[in-house]
Amino acid sequence: MSYEPKGVVIASGPGDPIKCDKTIDTAKSLIEKNIPTLGICLGAQILGLAGGASTYKLKYGHRGTEQVVH
Repeated sequence: MSYEPKGVVIASGPGDPIKCDKTIDTAKSLIEKNIPTLGICLGAQILGLAGGASTYKLKYGHRGTEQVVH
């Protein structure tokens, strides 16, 4: 990394996080360098994958209005 950020935000977006190879590699580098990183939505999944977690697609997508969980 040719720059030294004080922190990074990985924002949301469409699609399968496992297909974001370059972003996952960048997230791994940020973690290794102890650079504070915040992931929002897809970004959180990418951070998880960079840290060794796994993700999976829900049978029914979570879209639209909020769904009540009991």
